[in-house]
Amino acid sequence: CAAPAGRCAVDEIILEIGGVRTAIVTPHREVADVVSRRYERFLASPPAHWRIETGLRPEGLVSLEDVVVRSAGGPQRLVVERYDFVATLDLAARAGTLALGAVDDIAIDTFLRVAYSLALLETGGLLVHAASLARGGRAWVFPGRSGSGKTTLTRLSPDATLLSDEISIVRLETGGARCYGSPFWGELARPGDNTAVPLAAIHFLRHADRHAATPVTPRQARASLLRNVLFFAAQRALLAGVLDVAAGLVDRVPCFALGFRPEASVWEAIEHAA
Repeated sequence: CAAPAGRCAVDEIILEIGGVRTAIVTPHREVADVVSRRYERFLASPPAHWRIETGLRPEGLVSLEDVVVRSAGGPQRLVVERYDFVATLDLAARAGTLALGAVDDIAIDTFLRVAYSLALLETGGLLVHAASLARGGRAWVFPGRSGSGKTTLTRLSPDATLLSDEISIVRLETGGARCYGSPFWGELARPGDNTAVPLAAIHFLRHADRHAATPVTPRQARASLLRNVLFFAAQRALLAGVLDVAAGLVDRVPCFALGFRPEASVWEAIEHAA
């Protein structure tokens, strides 16, 4: 450390994602630079709800491809690990640590997706494998697996505000729900607008020969939504929370199966249904 008396300067970068502010605290300038650049549109001011002490993993990269989430002394304390990072999260204290084996966008973004899938849960929020778009002060969420048409729909909607092309953020609120712009992108490789918009409807995507938005029952909608929720933990109490939020969303927000052709006129069916 080159600082006087052996003390290193510490950077604190605060991100606000889905209405939850997280302080990334690090003595490593290269970490601060990556976070500040990658999440430029989502930088925020204090105070933070969460605090993550961030450093480097001494052993660097390890042989572990998939994300592993395991308990660390109770359901509120977790270890999150992948080949390029290891982290701890204390959900009750809203605090954690992150040790990076690689200081790059991929490692940090993967950690934040896991961390926010957990942090948003207590606010009634979920990360959903979905595109989301806003028009006229209302938002629509379009869940679907790869190849279902999420990117196609976003490209057909140049007059809409992009909230996400891949990982959308939805939160329950009194009487309805709200969709937040997300920094977690897919094929378009650009973040959504950092805004929050009342959620008009959820449309589960499928390719079809004609545009048609068909209402689905709450039970069908809940099952379809859960298949697209991004969640990495397997602890029973946390999974119960996911089920509760998903049930609340489909009870408060109209849900449809949307068949569509790759034509901008699909918005007539979307807006008419909601």
